[in-house]
Amino acid sequence: MQKEAFNLFEGMIHVYGIPDDGIRLLVEEAKSDELKIRKNEVVYMNSESTLVAYQIIETEKGFKVVIEDNLTLDFDRRKKSGLFHLERGKSLGSYMKCLRLINYYIQRNKFPFQSLQLSGGTVNLKGRPQEIEEEIESYKELIDVCTQIGISENYIFDDKEDLPSLFNAIINIFKDKQYSLLNIHQEKLKKTEIINIELSKYVKLALVYADGCFINLYSEEALRIMSKYSSITDVASNHGQGTVKPVMLPDNRENHDQKVSVFTSRKIEELVKDTNFDFEIVKLSFANEHHNIQADLTITSSLGYIDFYDKTHDENYLELALDLNQRYLAKYPEDDIAKVNIYLIKLKQGHELSEDEQTDLYDMQERAENNKEQTICFACEVLLKNKAKAKRIFATLPGEEKEEIMEFPIYRFYQNLE
Repeated sequence: MQKEAFNLFEGMIHVYGIPDDGIRLLVEEAKSDELKIRKNEVVYMNSESTLVAYQIIETEKGFKVVIEDNLTLDFDRRKKSGLFHLERGKSLGSYMKCLRLINYYIQRNKFPFQSLQLSGGTVNLKGRPQEIEEEIESYKELIDVCTQIGISENYIFDDKEDLPSLFNAIINIFKDKQYSLLNIHQEKLKKTEIINIELSKYVKLALVYADGCFINLYSEEALRIMSKYSSITDVASNHGQGTVKPVMLPDNRENHDQKVSVFTSRKIEELVKDTNFDFEIVKLSFANEHHNIQADLTITSSLGYIDFYDKTHDENYLELALDLNQRYLAKYPEDDIAKVNIYLIKLKQGHELSEDEQTDLYDMQERAENNKEQTICFACEVLLKNKAKAKRIFATLPGEEKEEIMEFPIYRFYQNLE
């Protein structure tokens, strides 16, 4: 380290430990094969700022720069030369950044990085400058269309995806409106519909067809459009398979008592499989503008989100379930089911029930005993963490009630009690 020039890849690296007595002890000796450095840098191209991620992998023979996991430069120290390689796109945004970086390099013979100076080399791109600019324009168009249908430019495509085929289908169907390529009866496209389309084995979209075009279902625009209609059919279509399965959403959506989130018709486990899934839009769909909190489906939906939290441990779903139950309880203060759900969520969040909340559970249990509502009694014992008592109550339930309660989140919480 005291030499004027230090080669990390020559000799041994000594790793020391320093105990409390301050004496250095040799822990390990190792030889370095490569050094990896990851960076995020804002670069400027054509007066636009872009955040670019790259990794430098240095070895004794040379180094490799991997930009946005798409563009690779291998540089050989001995030959003092390097090769560029542009791989298939992993995401539209990353691939577009790489195309723009290549175009910048062609024009200036250097990259726009400040902390990574790569200049002075040559790139053999026979006839490529014009092709690069044309490809940039085509990807701009593709990104615009994908944004319309909800495919984010940051979405990572599956390694097995046939990207040229997928991108052609997206342009042909959603830009050029060649809807005949979809195996959907044309009469289905004469009114506002929710349509699930499988563009490939890996890309599945939930869209709204309205006014002659497709719109991303997970968007504020789609929520506004659907609020105007009293009846909307949810149509599931498998692209290339010719199957259409209609699923009716609640009728009379303009009726105050029937207005519910459009996402109540599908389980959250199915929603998250959509390539264009957006939790924030699902959450927004339960706002008063789009959902009547007094609807029975409020509680049913909240149970699904509690269940999904148990599988994913994503707090967002638990918070949404809590919000739905609290708003429902504000309308129906005596509803015991909503109270059970709220207390259950609080326990799942790691909170202990207060003395007042425990008193409320005892009062609820007393009412349930008087009304012979054993399932509520069971839930109260579970929330009070009295597993032995809860077990005795559960044993007295009829077979059908046992099967029903076993489907609820409260039963899974009961199973995990010590």
